[in-house]
Amino acid sequence: MADDKVLRHSLVCVGAIVVLIGIYTYSFKKMLVTYVFGLFAVSGILLPDWEYFDRDVSQWVYPMPADRNSANRPGSTR
Repeated sequence: MADDKVLRHSLVCVGAIVVLIGIYTYSFKKMLVTYVFGLFAVSGILLPDWEYFDRDVSQWVYPMPADRNSANRPGSTR
């Protein structure tokens, strides 16, 4: 991920929400469910390599070609 600040901020927000849920409900189970859901939500939105998943589904099990990856970088001479 290019910008770790967004990831850190999102994880801190999830933690704050979990604490608020715990204070409001006094339920460790609800805190745990909120934490797990928040982690999956953050990781589903921020972490995927969208270039990798932008290919045909049958190609997901194979590594991405290096020339395709370098063609999309800023400052590329191609």
